[in-house]
Amino acid sequence: MNQSPAHIFLRIKKDKNYLLRLYVLEAVCTFLLILLCLGLHDLKTFTFELSHLLWPPLALIFGCLIASFIHNSSHGNVAGKWINRVVGEFCGMWVLYGFTNFILVHLLHHQYSDKELDPVNPKGMNFLKFLSAPMRYMIDTAKKYLFIQHGHKKFYSQIMLVQTIVFHLNLLLRLVFWFVLCGPELFVVFYLPAFMANVAILAHINYVCHRDLPDGTIEIVNLNHNLYYKVANFITFGGYFHKNHHLRLSLFNPQKLKDSTLYVPRYFPHGPGWARYLNLNDIWGEREKNLSSGSKDDFHTSNRFQAEVSFGHR
Repeated sequence: MNQSPAHIFLRIKKDKNYLLRLYVLEAVCTFLLILLCLGLHDLKTFTFELSHLLWPPLALIFGCLIASFIHNSSHGNVAGKWINRVVGEFCGMWVLYGFTNFILVHLLHHQYSDKELDPVNPKGMNFLKFLSAPMRYMIDTAKKYLFIQHGHKKFYSQIMLVQTIVFHLNLLLRLVFWFVLCGPELFVVFYLPAFMANVAILAHINYVCHRDLPDGTIEIVNLNHNLYYKVANFITFGGYFHKNHHLRLSLFNPQKLKDSTLYVPRYFPHGPGWARYLNLNDIWGEREKNLSSGSKDDFHTSNRFQAEVSFGHR
């Protein structure tokens, strides 16, 4: 059986029952894994030790690595088809919503970048709003796409209803699995920080690496201009080199693409320092909204704060 992400995406498009069958299978397998892991830990007590303070920093790094590997495995960039699938399934289990769902959402992102059917388009939102419920936006857009593919007939609406219920059941089952496998202590000091780091960095990459321009168009950019981006790019194998990634999907580390263009923002004076440092001091799509309402003065000002430099691979 073809295990490539592209083939999985094609099956989702062609077979209206594919996701439902998969979700039921995943629910059964996860439930069995939970049963196998029962008894590994005392799940009723939480004993805090000073050594637990060492886990959260490691968890943050691990969460960023999970983001990199699930992203690369969704493009088949991890060596070997079966290894790629195993890595993807593990990462999908970690992020709770599953590898196949990440493939669906991420390939839609590439196919419909910054358009209505882009599941990670943060248009009209500040970062905190986008971060607060990224899964809801992904689910809503993916459903819209699936209804376009399979029609709005009553039969498929019933499939979608059951599919949605089992999808959320799988979220709960996977969370229980990690709790049972890790035990209360590691679940709190390692799994949860890693999970939150994963959600945060994926949301941040999608938010800051697609730049809305004064004319209403969107530019995808590479970011590596301060210490945060340099460290994050090192950990995630070039995760913020997002323009390079869109140009060459097959690169495991898009930072290695030659003759790249690095976007260097010049910050606006408003907003807290941390927001300016992480490029979060605007509402995404604000320029386009202002342009459509006839307010153009700010655009000429904003352009004076922007610079781009080219650099070659060394």
